[in-house]
Amino acid sequence: MDEKLIREVVLSFRTMQRKIHHYLQEEATKRDITTVQLFALGTLKREPHLTLGELAERVQVNKSTMSGIVDRLVKANFLTRGRDEGNRRALNLQLTSEGLAKVDDTYDVFFDRLEAVLEIDSEELRAMLMTHEKMIALLERKGEAE
Repeated sequence: MDEKLIREVVLSFRTMQRKIHHYLQEEATKRDITTVQLFALGTLKREPHLTLGELAERVQVNKSTMSGIVDRLVKANFLTRGRDEGNRRALNLQLTSEGLAKVDDTYDVFFDRLEAVLEIDSEELRAMLMTHEKMIALLERKGEAE
């Protein structure tokens, strides 16, 4: 096993993740929203009508943290809360038109900043994605075995 190579790969992932997060944080801040609020809005755009617990799971925060995030997003008029007809105790979260505009505007500018990555050949990007997926699967399998 080439530990030096693994170390370099991990550090490369970390550097890339930090750069991407920094860009996203800058664009979110310019639009008076936090990155976790943006993640929540983006998640609800992709998966409308999630409950608070489901949204917390997707964004990878606990339910009480997500409750505070949702409170602020409702107050800012980016989300509404409704009751799920199938389960009256569950809250159903929905983006407002302002919330949709906020997430679309922020991600549009964010992805424009990442456009330089398109200089990399799409086959190379696909191969990298497949490698990342394999690595994630191997790490998850090892984690389940422990």
